[in-house]
Amino acid sequence: MQVGCSKCGNPAIYLRRYTSEQLCGSCLIQTTQDRVRRTINKHKMFREDDRIAVAISGGKDSAVLLHVLHKIESAFMKSEIIPVTVDEGILGYRDKALESAQELSQTLDLNLEVFSFKKLFDYSLDEIIKRKPTNSVGACSYCGVLRRRALNIAAQEIGANVIATGHNLDDEAQTVLMNLLRGDSARIARTNIPREQTMQGFVPRVKPLAELTERDIVAYSHHLEIPYHDVPCPYAEDAYRNDVRHFLNEMEYRRPGTLLAVLRSSEAMVSAFRNIPAEWQFLSCEKCNNPSPTRICKACEMLNNIR
Repeated sequence: MQVGCSKCGNPAIYLRRYTSEQLCGSCLIQTTQDRVRRTINKHKMFREDDRIAVAISGGKDSAVLLHVLHKIESAFMKSEIIPVTVDEGILGYRDKALESAQELSQTLDLNLEVFSFKKLFDYSLDEIIKRKPTNSVGACSYCGVLRRRALNIAAQEIGANVIATGHNLDDEAQTVLMNLLRGDSARIARTNIPREQTMQGFVPRVKPLAELTERDIVAYSHHLEIPYHDVPCPYAEDAYRNDVRHFLNEMEYRRPGTLLAVLRSSEAMVSAFRNIPAEWQFLSCEKCNNPSPTRICKACEMLNNIR
């Protein structure tokens, strides 16, 4: 027997388990865009005259981010959207993802800006991994730190005053749990700074998809046939995040709403850490002058290790 949509009664094609909603295709699209819009409004992510750098990797999360923001901003705001891709330089992987990012940008009549590790840091990620000390952190740590630096540089160069990233609810819950397991709960607050409290030198970052699960994003992208690159990064198998992902996936399956509960807990922790001034005292990196909790920032430390 065909199940009816919880919203309109038409045949349902998707179950959003954490809200117990059966959704038809039209309501899937509408509720997904509505959830993103509410997240944007709740955290005051954008202003009418913003120049928004949308970080697009070519994968499903950033593809849906760009598609949804284009729909929302076209209808309700006067902001300018600029898709930005960081090319880390991963042979046989990034070129295909770039094709998907370029295809989607053209479909939406947007111009894609591309910035590369090679141009910004003199080395591709493949070259960095070959040169890094054997006892240092893994590929994902190098990539994450340098991608954040590259996005900040890119946003400054194109004159953007805010960066939107495709972090979804799964990503956010994983990050919270990883920081707790590593004994670094203060980092939860440092990586979720409200736009108005962003430190000078950093372009503010926002996460419009933070209350959408990965399942929501897959369903939305498949229903609308949004082009994206779905091949996993060849370095991803080394990520500590994978262990946390498997645990949270199991918990969410058994107890729908777990991911959202973790996100809400992290928001409470952020509010608590805001009241501890010592946690927010940053220095200026002696090499690049960017804000840093230490004398030499992590990006410069990593680059020093390979030179």
